[in-house]
Amino acid sequence: MKNKKIIETLFRTNVFVVQNEIKVSKDNGKENPPFFCVSVPKKHFSRAVDRNKIRRRITAALRNINVKISGNYLVVYKRLNIMPYEEIEKTLTDIFVLSN
Repeated sequence: MKNKKIIETLFRTNVFVVQNEIKVSKDNGKENPPFFCVSVPKKHFSRAVDRNKIRRRITAALRNINVKISGNYLVVYKRLNIMPYEEIEKTLTDIFVLSN
């Protein structure tokens, strides 16, 4: 997602779920398919290779989730080490099943 206004509102929103150091903020937009923004802080991962690896794993897990969702989402990775793909997918599935 590249719309700066939507990203700013997602960072300011109070509707979020935190599980296993992954924070998901939701904006109740009517977009279908849903828009996702993935953020990995440079503070925790100074190497761009690591940040991109985490982003790729999160976006792949979001594609494989079989939950009916709509709206705008901001996924922020807060963990200090790199999680395996299976753990990221399980965590995101749990978050989106709980939020719907």
